[in-house]
Amino acid sequence: MDPQMPSTSQIDAVFAAKKKAKKEKRRNREREKQHLNINSLMDAFTIILCFLLKSFGSDPVQIRESDDLKLPRSTNDDGLVDATVIGISTRSIQVNDRKVADLRNGAVDESMKRDGQEGLMINPLYDALKEVVQHLKMIKARTGGGKFEGEALIVGDKNTNYRLISEVLYTAGQAEFQKFKFVAAEGGKAE
Repeated sequence: MDPQMPSTSQIDAVFAAKKKAKKEKRRNREREKQHLNINSLMDAFTIILCFLLKSFGSDPVQIRESDDLKLPRSTNDDGLVDATVIGISTRSIQVNDRKVADLRNGAVDESMKRDGQEGLMINPLYDALKEVVQHLKMIKARTGGGKFEGEALIVGDKNTNYRLISEVLYTAGQAEFQKFKFVAAEGGKAE
């Protein structure tokens, strides 16, 4: 037997030691994977907290006036409720800030109405409101939030004619909205 050559027991011992080292290395890697990094959790928590604080405001709905939407004035100081917003400006009708119909001279084109010029149903407004109703009902069903209330905020320009408001209210009623609140800006004057 060659004195330089290791014996089989020595080879077995070296092999067993290498195998044990590999096993220990694998076990250490698995432990590292299971360990949570507190810095990442704190970053995520901070981002969520900032988002929630920014989203939290005194009013659930914010209405901005523009050149084609001047709100009537009121002395009532009731706050806004969280509801579907139907906006009527001098140029268009919007549902939750999404334009659904154009206005010309303060009226909806007869081609957008179910029964022509004399009809009250505004088809694109009805379609948009039904989509909102389905979405809200789905959310209520999934969260167990109760029954759909059907509440809408009507945000109309102060010069909107009564006929157009009647058409909007009728169409919203057909789309399952039952409660309406009209939005006015603060700062009314006694005249």
